[in-house]
Amino acid sequence: MDDTALRVYVRNSALQRVGQVDDYASLTVVARYNAIGAYTMEISADSDKAALLVEGNGLIIRTAAGDTVLSGPIRTVDWSRSESDAGSGKLTVGGVDDTELLAQYTCWPNPAAAIGSQADAVYKISAAVAETAMRALVNVNAGPGALTARREPLLTLATNGVHGPAITRQLNQFDSLLTVLGDIAGAAGLGFRVTQVGANLQFQVYEPTDRSGTARFSFGLGNLLDASYTTTPPTCTRALVVAGGQSSPRQCKTYDRTDPLFPGLVIEQFVDLTSVDTASVDLVAQMDQAAEEALTAGAGQGSLTISPIDIPLLQYGRDYQVGDTVSAQVRSTWMTDVVREVTLTSTAAAGTTVKAAVGDDTGDGTVARIYQYLAQVKKDVGRLKTRKAA
Repeated sequence: MDDTALRVYVRNSALQRVGQVDDYASLTVVARYNAIGAYTMEISADSDKAALLVEGNGLIIRTAAGDTVLSGPIRTVDWSRSESDAGSGKLTVGGVDDTELLAQYTCWPNPAAAIGSQADAVYKISAAVAETAMRALVNVNAGPGALTARREPLLTLATNGVHGPAITRQLNQFDSLLTVLGDIAGAAGLGFRVTQVGANLQFQVYEPTDRSGTARFSFGLGNLLDASYTTTPPTCTRALVVAGGQSSPRQCKTYDRTDPLFPGLVIEQFVDLTSVDTASVDLVAQMDQAAEEALTAGAGQGSLTISPIDIPLLQYGRDYQVGDTVSAQVRSTWMTDVVREVTLTSTAAAGTTVKAAVGDDTGDGTVARIYQYLAQVKKDVGRLKTRKAA
């Protein structure tokens, strides 16, 4: 096996290792920040490890240095064979990472009550820090604090790191747990995941690391194969938050955020808080939170895709991770932004290549810096045209 090839271990339904797969033909792993990752592996059906690759088992995928890239259950095992195959064909094994567990649950209006006793219309949560709120939502809907019938016995919560700002939020009944966590984390600038730790699946919240001073990619440094960037215009620059109107008087408020690339563009979006009683003492906090999430989700986005080369001094998994902030040179300008997705392609014989998607940085309520860079370019071009016309 090549020194840089990804290491693959098989686990059973109790999360115990039952073997290692070191003869796969190809493996593609997509690790995602605050989203569900995935993997696809091809292997000969004649492999003596084929019997381990069944639905119900899972994979633990690590770098050659021993860092976990992804762990998660096997979802599909497909078999195929062509007439040119010398053996019994091949297996294509597909799976997702353990964060997918969060997508299996909703946020109940009253997590402590049985489904037939859900009389509450909403669930409201307030906390001094966002991580506390996120942990509480997972705990009462899927973790140790959930109803026995809903509890995932293998799920535990990592120690509270007390990350993020204060939060006051009202959830619609039966909102997706994964979606709610993503909204909170996005506004708070936090990362979260579920990964295997020992014999458990652990929910973790973390503050991404700024490695822009050490994780730097450019053609001049010799650690970049290719790079490209794209932009997406905003879908919301003005949030119209409406609270009350049902059992209490209606209250409306607008929140504006100017887009740097389209400073004159106004796109209104209705934000429905009509289920919130306007007599609530935390009404302003709830309206502010809802507006922040809407403007963050609808902000114009810039995305930079790079194909970095692992070199001895800078390697994925050791020197930077998904969620970290890195630097990349775009034309003559250095950009610093968040690694949103990393695709690793590996063969046992040839090793591993890495492709990273950087950008769409909305963690601090602003668009990606590359997007701002293009806005500046547009202004500079406009000035040149004005001078020529004069």
